[in-house]
Amino acid sequence: MRNLRKRVRGMYRLIATDVDGVVKPYYDPVPSELSDLLAKISEKIKIAFLSGRQISWLDGLVNGMGIRLERTILIGEEGAVIWFPDEYKLVYSLNEEYLQRFIRARDSIKRKISDLFGDQVFIPATHVILTIAAGNKFHEADKLIKEIIKTENYNDLINLTYHKMHNVIQVFPRGIDKYVALRIVLGKLNLDEKDVIALGDGLNDIPILRKAGFSIAIGSNEEVIKSSKVHFDDGLTAFKYIVENLLL
Repeated sequence: MRNLRKRVRGMYRLIATDVDGVVKPYYDPVPSELSDLLAKISEKIKIAFLSGRQISWLDGLVNGMGIRLERTILIGEEGAVIWFPDEYKLVYSLNEEYLQRFIRARDSIKRKISDLFGDQVFIPATHVILTIAAGNKFHEADKLIKEIIKTENYNDLINLTYHKMHNVIQVFPRGIDKYVALRIVLGKLNLDEKDVIALGDGLNDIPILRKAGFSIAIGSNEEVIKSSKVHFDDGLTAFKYIVENLLL
């Protein structure tokens, strides 16, 4: 490990980090020590924050941590949307034709969910994906969405993910994920995968962890750990490791 640290120190140009479970504990605010550390790190190297959440939520999180937005890239909605704050530019990960097909299907599902459940479910504003906080209507909403997908032949267009701890259903297009979005970012910045330090705690982070120049798993998921070079219990420890061993 000593030789590895000596060889890679200072060669990285972008940190790509998951948010929930890495930067932010699921049920608590970002630790103040980690906020301060990330703000200092961002002055040395750009940070891409990746999440299933909306860009507006990520924007508020970054501002709240005291990080200058122009030192970041925000990847939201499971990789469907990319925000480049330094150019004030929003980019989609899908080509225009496919994106419009998905949006028509998404809007159809949204109307039917709203007509049936009304204010019994909460549907936050998003750019691409459809997020449904279904509460005690979770199973009914899930059943309806699957019926619509089958009836309308949307199987080749739509993927579903679930956050059952919060009774949330996400409807998003096939062909997108965090790695697809990261590739677009790397092309924009003229960087290579080897230039990236990646951090993640979930299965949806594995494609990024496997491709990054240096990968760090957070938490105890064995598949995530297998896909990474090192792992830590929490994000604060991981970012301290980055400062001490990987950055100039």
